[in-house]
Amino acid sequence: MEVKIVLGYTFGDEGKGVTVQWLCKKAIEEGKKPIVIRFSGGPQAAHTVNHNGIEHICSSFGSGVLLGVPTMLYDNTYIDPISLVKEYDSLVSKGVEPKIMMSMFNRVITPHDVLAGRNNEKVLKDGTCGMGLYPTFKRYQSRSRIQHTSMFLHYDNGPETILDEALEFHKPDTMYYEEEFLTACDRLKSIVKVKDATWAKDYDVLIFEGSQGLLLDMDCGFYPNVTPSRVGLNGIESQYLKDAEVYLVTRTYTTRHGNGYEPKYKLDIDLSGKHETNINNEYQGEFKVGALETYIMNRATERHRIDNYVSQFDCRLNLVVTHMDVVVDGGVFQYEQKYGLNTIAGNIKPSTVLEAITSHLDIPFDKVYYNDSIESNVKQML
Repeated sequence: MEVKIVLGYTFGDEGKGVTVQWLCKKAIEEGKKPIVIRFSGGPQAAHTVNHNGIEHICSSFGSGVLLGVPTMLYDNTYIDPISLVKEYDSLVSKGVEPKIMMSMFNRVITPHDVLAGRNNEKVLKDGTCGMGLYPTFKRYQSRSRIQHTSMFLHYDNGPETILDEALEFHKPDTMYYEEEFLTACDRLKSIVKVKDATWAKDYDVLIFEGSQGLLLDMDCGFYPNVTPSRVGLNGIESQYLKDAEVYLVTRTYTTRHGNGYEPKYKLDIDLSGKHETNINNEYQGEFKVGALETYIMNRATERHRIDNYVSQFDCRLNLVVTHMDVVVDGGVFQYEQKYGLNTIAGNIKPSTVLEAITSHLDIPFDKVYYNDSIESNVKQML
């Protein structure tokens, strides 16, 4: 059994989705049976994939869904029944037959958690996607009883029990989408398959799909502008780390969506025609881009002790650089070292960009790949 792990290098929006889809395609072409495992975060993920003229932004589903690859929502992944059912229906309307499993130890987001986050000044200040993850995290921390997805899949009054607990914890002034939540929970009983102890034996390739970048990790990120989840190798059980292939993904420029770290060298680049699906929204605000900061990338691998994981578990570490067409077509690649900004202009080749990046990173890579901004056309360069 092979294990592939796809992680965002810094602050998210790097191209994890197209990388996961590429790994799924590769496995299928080799006659292998893959599964995508979401092990962190929740429905705040927004990984855009395209296949056979169909586009989908993966929220709760893994990025192999358009290829027919099943999704596993593993332990501690956040589940929003309303969001999940809506995404399921969206996929079905596109002619896709999505397959999804749950571990039964997932944290359940209720409408009361969503409302609490959108009304909390600290949550708004620290940065939020408005999906209720942090209030759900706080609620689960405070409980004396465990109420995971088994509650609404196995018990008739489970959804009501979860709602009552959220109602008691947050004490909202108004009821908020309670009937829609109960209906969604009921529908999930026929949509979701529950994993058993031997689930992994049915697949040849396990592809773990990270939800956000390393520097948004709850333990190793730049607090307080973090997500309440372990999004790096620290979020994966050690049994899956031995001999794993790890893929760190970055764009050719720094990305940031939400409050917190600001790109040091802002860029005014034209992303029209580059299939950019990140848009400004009420909670995350402006999608920001800047020159690629190799110093920040080094901070990410240092804070996560990636070198220790590689040594301890004999992992193979790979780099994937996405959105190569943005700098090649634009004729300018800017990247920051620790002490200044470098610019490469003119007839830019992908090999020049990759060599510039890797020469300023503190950690070595077994293989280096790149692709463009739309399709999962990943190519190996180094």
